[in-house]
Formats: sequence, structure tokens, C-alpha cells
Amino acid sequence: MTSYIQIDLQLFASEKKEPATPRRRQLAKEKGQVFSSHDLTSAISILCAVLVLKYTAGFSAQVIGSKAFEIWNSPIDSVWSLEWACKALNDIIITLIVAALPVMTAALVFGVIASLAQVGFSVKIDRIQPDFKRLNPIEGFKRIFSKRSLEALAKSILKIVLVGLIAWNTLKEVWPQLAGLLVTDLSYSVSIVTSSIEKILINSSVLLLIVGVIDYVFEWWEFEKSIMMTRQEIIEEFKETEGKPEVRQAIRQRQRRIAMSRMMQDVPTADVVLVNPTHYAVAIKYDMEVDPAPVVVAKGMNQIALRIREVAEENDIFIFEDPALTQSLYWAVDIGEMIPEELYEAVAQVLAYVYYVSGKLDVEGI
Repeated sequence: MTSYIQIDLQLFASEKKEPATPRRRQLAKEKGQVFSSHDLTSAISILCAVLVLKYTAGFSAQVIGSKAFEIWNSPIDSVWSLEWACKALNDIIITLIVAALPVMTAALVFGVIASLAQVGFSVKIDRIQPDFKRLNPIEGFKRIFSKRSLEALAKSILKIVLVGLIAWNTLKEVWPQLAGLLVTDLSYSVSIVTSSIEKILINSSVLLLIVGVIDYVFEWWEFEKSIMMTRQEIIEEFKETEGKPEVRQAIRQRQRRIAMSRMMQDVPTADVVLVNPTHYAVAIKYDMEVDPAPVVVAKGMNQIALRIREVAEENDIFIFEDPALTQSLYWAVDIGEMIPEELYEAVAQVLAYVYYVSGKLDVEGI
């Protein structure tokens, strides 16, 4: 006895396995649903800031040192006064801002560039409007312990561990020199400490950049998966985009009428209309100064062929009966195209006869 298993094919139609359509992507972007990696943006910002710091550290040290020397050598009678303390504090703040300005500018500029490169410039007012649903403590706990929050926590722990390993390996290499800093020359001690900090910062920044690139690929994969569509959604979108079948049919009919009207307007410009004698009609025009070969300006079958013939008669266009040539041109050439090379001779004979009969050329000129 044969047993049959019934499978509901609608279950497969509800699975989101189809890539998102361009319209779906546009709607997602309009809603602010885009993918970006905050880790990559932060890594680029930090790396650029570290590189700028490497080349502007001398300037920053000079600015801070100059102000420190000025405060240290202030007149004795002004020291410990309230006015002197306020002025010194104000000068220190301004000096630190000036010293850190290149690094802060680099971090800000390249951070903005990295963010714009990922998502482009888009302002969504509804994204910053207050949402009182977020005040719900239950929803807050759900967000805290959501999959994305746990992923962010895991990435943060991973970055801390990796940066710690880089710092440990760097300090382990220079540990003997660091242990003897108290008994060595000051300039040598500053050089060792500066080079160690520089190495830790650059290596950590490069590592964070690699992590950011990996996170960017992961975010792209998550985004593509989130906007995938079911086959039914694609069908519904197509219906919404293209309209109902009767609407599409009406549009096509209107387009055909417009095309027919334009074609009939070109019939009076033709040199000859080839017919078969009533089922097919092809209108040909030849302008030696524009086209290297004759061009089909109109063609049609049955009722259209009769209409082409009527327009030709109304405008005194020569009508030539050649069933074989007419059918060959009808099936081989589209409207607006030049005739194929294999039909040059046959069409040339027809045009020569038409020009001779109409008096455009004499026998010697043909």
C-alpha cells in the first residue's frame, strides 16, 4: 500500500529566503533602517587621532611646556592669590585645548567621514522624536538582555582583552629598560616611555581597525538577512508597483495608440509604401544625406496595413505591390531601422522605379 505525504507549499512561500528588491531597500533607507559598524567608525577615528598625535606631539609638548614654564616662573607676590589661581586655571584649560586640538579635530573629521561613507547623509526626524514606550521597564530589560546587547558586550570584552595583550607584549619587551628608569638619564627615560606608549597606541588602533572591518561585514550580513523577503511579499510588491492587470493592459493599449499615431505621422514622409497587397504594408524613406541606406518608417498587418495605405493615398505616396519583398521587410526590419544589406538591390530597384515615375530622377541619373 502506497502512502502519500501532503506538503503545504504555502509554508515555503512564507520563508524569507529571497534577496531584497531595490524598492524594499529604498523603503528601508527612508525609514532609517541602514547598516553601519560603530566599531569601524571608532577604529578609524582612533587610528587617525593616534597618527596625528605622533606627528604633532612635539607641538603639543611645546605648548604645554611653555605654559608650565610661564606659570612656574610667575612673580612671587602673585602666587597663592585668588586672582592668580583663577587666571592660571583658565590658562591651563586653554593651553590643553590648543595642545589637543589637532588630535580632537582629526578624530572628529575622520569619524564623520567614516560614518558618511557607510550610511550617507540622511536626517530622520522621527528617529529623534521621544518614544514613551522606551520608558517601559520591561522593554528596557529586554533590550539590555537582547541578542544585540549581548553581542556588543562580547565584542567589548574581546577588544579589552586584545588591547591588554598588545600592551602586555609591548611592555614585556621593554621591561628591563622600564625597571631602570629611575637611575637613567631623563631624556633616555622619556624616549623609552614615549616609544612604548606610541607602539601600544598604534598596534591597538590597527587591531581595532581589523575588528571594525570584521564587524562591518557582520553588520552587512545581519542587515541583508533582516530585509530578505518572502516570495509572497515580492509578488505583492510587484502588484503594487506595476498595478492591477487591467490597469497595465490599459497602459499598454494607450502606449500602442501613441506609437501608432506617431508611426502614421511618419507615413507622409515616406518615398514608397510596399504592400502585399492588403495584408502587409511597409513604408520606406531614403535620405541620402542622412542615412547610408533606406529606413523603414512604418509597417503593419491587416487593419494597420490598410490604414498605412489610406494615409499614403491621402498624401500621394507611391504604393508599390511586391508581396515577397514586403513580407521580407516586415519580418526582418523594425520601425526606425535601416534595411539589411541582402535586400539593398531589391529595394534599390523599387526606389529607382518610384523616382523615375515621379520624375525625381531620369534614367541616366539612376
